[in-house]
Amino acid sequence: MAKKLTNEDLQQFESMLRRALDHITGDIKNLEQEALGGDNGPPETLGDDGGGAYAQEFSLELLEKDEKTVNEIIGALDRIAEGTFGRCGVCEKWVRKTRLKAVPHARNCIDCQRESENGTF
Repeated sequence: MAKKLTNEDLQQFESMLRRALDHITGDIKNLEQEALGGDNGPPETLGDDGGGAYAQEFSLELLEKDEKTVNEIIGALDRIAEGTFGRCGVCEKWVRKTRLKAVPHARNCIDCQRESENGTF
C-alpha cells in the first residue's frame, strides 16, 4: 500500500522535476533550431535526397513529444504546489514512490494508467 509523501520526498521530487524541465527545455531549443534549419541554412538546402526533409520531420516529432513532457512536468510541479502530488488522478489513492521515481510527472497509479492505456476507462 502506497503512503502519503513526506515533505522531504516532495522536495526531492520537485528538484527532480525542475532538473528534468531544464534538460528538456534545452533539448527543445536545439530541436527548434534543427527543425527550422539552424546554422545549416533552410532545410530545403540540405540536399534533394529527402534526408533533409526526414531530419526536419524527425526533429519536429521529437519537439512535439518534448513539449508534451514539459506540460506534464509543469502539471506535476503545479500538483506539488497544490498539495495533490502523489495522488492518482483517477482513483485518488497514493501512487507508489517507486513509480514516481521512475516517472516523476506521473498523474496516475500504475493500475489506473494501465487501464487507461487499454481503453478500459
